[in-house]
Amino acid sequence: MPFTRLLSLICCFLLLALPARAQEDRHDDHEALRQILQRGATALNTRDFDAIAPLLHPRFTIVTVDNRKFTTLAEFKAYWNGLFEGEGRVLDRIEAKPVADALTEFLDEQTGVTHGTSSDVYHFRDGEVRTMQTRWTAVVAKDGGQWKLVKLHSSVGLFDNPLVAATREAAIRGAVLVGVALLALGLLVGYALGRRGRRVGAHA
Repeated sequence: MPFTRLLSLICCFLLLALPARAQEDRHDDHEALRQILQRGATALNTRDFDAIAPLLHPRFTIVTVDNRKFTTLAEFKAYWNGLFEGEGRVLDRIEAKPVADALTEFLDEQTGVTHGTSSDVYHFRDGEVRTMQTRWTAVVAKDGGQWKLVKLHSSVGLFDNPLVAATREAAIRGAVLVGVALLALGLLVGYALGRRGRRVGAHA
């Protein structure tokens, strides 16, 4: 019996050690994927799309927090730059700070899936700064011996959205300004009509 128990303990230990050993064996892969995360965030924050291109798989897809889907870098570049350029822009810049929840889960030797969060800081044109918490899921695969991003999907809480909040507040401010303007106009018209009435009465 003592030998049987000892054998069982050894087997349990080996089973528990297998995942850790597997992760150690793929240390270089994890390090390469960390580099993709860091380089991608830096390139996105600086809008350096030449640095982003080598990180993308030929069949990549990006889904942004506003439910936009992109399958070419040119389309994504136009979308991203459009957030900060043009007369209708509301943003000066965005600082993405992605962090992985855990090590990449390898589905096989060539494919992996990872999840994480990002505290994205939005700098608005009016000087206001807001932070939005996003959650992302990424699929990576080896292409030509190099790890590259295949799929990236980002999401945000329905009510925790600084862009929606800013738009709502701007609408409220606009409505207040319109209300004040209409009130002032009403007072002005009322005053003018009152003076006119008094003049007519005086001549009568």
